[in-house]
Amino acid sequence: MEYLSISDTPRLDTLPDDVLLIIISHLTTAQSVSRLGVTSKRLSRLISDDGWRVFVRNCFYNLSLTPDVLPPIGTPNGWKQFAKRLTSQACDWDRRAFIFHVFFRQGHQEHLWTRNQRGRFRPNSQTVPCHVIVDVHSQVGSRAEEEEETVVWGAGEDLVALKRRKHDNKAVVTQRWQQSKGIDYGFNAGRDDITSLSILRTPQSPQESASSVLVGRASGDLRLIAMKQGIFGQAIRHFRPASTEENNDLKQREIQALDTHENTNLLAAATKGRVLLYPIHSEENADLDGSRTKATTSVEPSEALNLRNVPETSYFRFIRSLKFLNSETIAVGLTSSTEPLRYLQITPSGCIETLAAAPNIAPYHESTTTTSEDSHRLETVRALLPIDASSFASGGGRNAILTSWDDGTIRLQDLRTPSAFDRVYQDHFEPTTPINALAAYGLERFIGGSARGPVLKVFDFRVSNRRYDYIEALACSDGTPVPQPRPPTIVAKPLAAMRSHCDYVRGHLCRWHALSKDSFYRPNCNIYLPKRAGATDAPIYSLARASDVSATLYAGLSGTLVEMSLRSSSSGSSSGSSTTFSSDHHPHPYESSSSNNTPPLYQHHRAKVNFLETGDGIALEDISESQRMPIIRAQSERRVPLFLHNHNHQSAFVAKRNRLDEWLQDDTDSALE
Repeated sequence: MEYLSISDTPRLDTLPDDVLLIIISHLTTAQSVSRLGVTSKRLSRLISDDGWRVFVRNCFYNLSLTPDVLPPIGTPNGWKQFAKRLTSQACDWDRRAFIFHVFFRQGHQEHLWTRNQRGRFRPNSQTVPCHVIVDVHSQVGSRAEEEEETVVWGAGEDLVALKRRKHDNKAVVTQRWQQSKGIDYGFNAGRDDITSLSILRTPQSPQESASSVLVGRASGDLRLIAMKQGIFGQAIRHFRPASTEENNDLKQREIQALDTHENTNLLAAATKGRVLLYPIHSEENADLDGSRTKATTSVEPSEALNLRNVPETSYFRFIRSLKFLNSETIAVGLTSSTEPLRYLQITPSGCIETLAAAPNIAPYHESTTTTSEDSHRLETVRALLPIDASSFASGGGRNAILTSWDDGTIRLQDLRTPSAFDRVYQDHFEPTTPINALAAYGLERFIGGSARGPVLKVFDFRVSNRRYDYIEALACSDGTPVPQPRPPTIVAKPLAAMRSHCDYVRGHLCRWHALSKDSFYRPNCNIYLPKRAGATDAPIYSLARASDVSATLYAGLSGTLVEMSLRSSSSGSSSGSSTTFSSDHHPHPYESSSSNNTPPLYQHHRAKVNFLETGDGIALEDISESQRMPIIRAQSERRVPLFLHNHNHQSAFVAKRNRLDEWLQDDTDSALE
């Protein structure tokens, strides 16, 4: 350790490492860290070894940075590349820099949804497409720039998997398609359609490739399926109650939902009225990938609870969703009930006990008690999503949950607080449209899939100030951010002092930086997928992303799978560069030859979307406040931003600082206000 004396000339690079790392922890842009690293060899070495790690930990604390997504220990420049990845993704999310692709079966192209001139479906076409249920898993390779992604989805009675090995989070080195046809295992279309699936993640080996998947079907069949090459589709476990006279009432006629907890050996499955707990594996038979034996093991439930028989329980039609909140608590979403959100507790002995139900209050009620009107209103909880809320409330662990309700609200509840709900969100443009599926990226943002059409809704959690913001690296200005939003509700534009430069000593921001941080200029948005990605009224049935740092989101619709990727993760594209394309059926950004020379089971094409901004997303006290049409922007890959061909430096300055991605910009956006 180096020591300082009074006679030494004060120099930054003579400070102890611990002090320098504290200084780095206060830097909020990658630009600042990088510039600090070029001031001396010692600082360059310190930042390379530890500085980027400190920057990531302090600026992205709202994301779940688990060991399986972090760069491998000892990887040269691993943390620097990881910081570059996260900062690029943050910029893409804020600027709405997305690329969309639609996957559809060979021979089932867009004509599946086209009608003849009389408005009827074409002859011999499938009039009721299957619901696509999707899950995804990824793991970092031996080097930080390598990643293997496994996407699995149920298409009717069939199970499909696509494994892709990526390099530098962009180009695919190899890809392999696998399919298990349901008819080969005695499953029929419709009756045995896949209703839920989950790639099994074992805490013992989080870095290993996904090797098995849990699959539940409409007929009640529930199995653990092998995913390894050569045995894909083979059943490893068959989860079902034994058929005896004693438990004749305990029948598994359908699987509504299933979930596992990463630190437990339990599988929770829901039928229309029951919740069943199964042990995933036992000490005698811990084969989870099918590599040891070809025999299928039958597993009986260790515990079962009929919610309809619970004393003093309110009526409900059926169980709709189920999730492990933590290792001891299960959240259950019900349909048409006065208490549609209920919690179950797993005791140390393995039994299930019911806890108090969440109050069914109107989203605008400030009290935590239900009114007489609330207690008689039937509601439905469609989707559940556990959230790690440790960054905005005292304590840690998964004790918060995001729930979507049939009244169009999405409610965040932290079980550690006395409030009925801690935050209530709502789409201001379609305030009564419910959400069918949820996916979250830490406490930064969450995505909702519409229950009324092929629409993705992007919400900001707005629970705390974000530590990293790409706009801080942009130059100061006394102007206003462009384009100006046009929210569905009439709200006053924020004001800021007319400062041309930030004064960090006094804590004063310039006008542009101050306004850019206001929620008015950071609205949520709706993304309208093209009709060929699903029928006009086809909802989104499932959403999946591999981790909080994943650049890809998958959405399951009717008969199709939609992939949404951030532009920085697509080869040759970034939110700060211009790329033009001349064909709708442009090759996939990850395109490469298949490793097994097998033609792909699905075709894909680039899709253009429509986009509009919907306000701050906080629940409305009166839905009549939504009274005007926001500006609709059509994504255009051919659009060349104004600043690339305009020689006016002032116009170029404004265009580069546009809030939105180049593919969403318009020439009028660059008009100074």
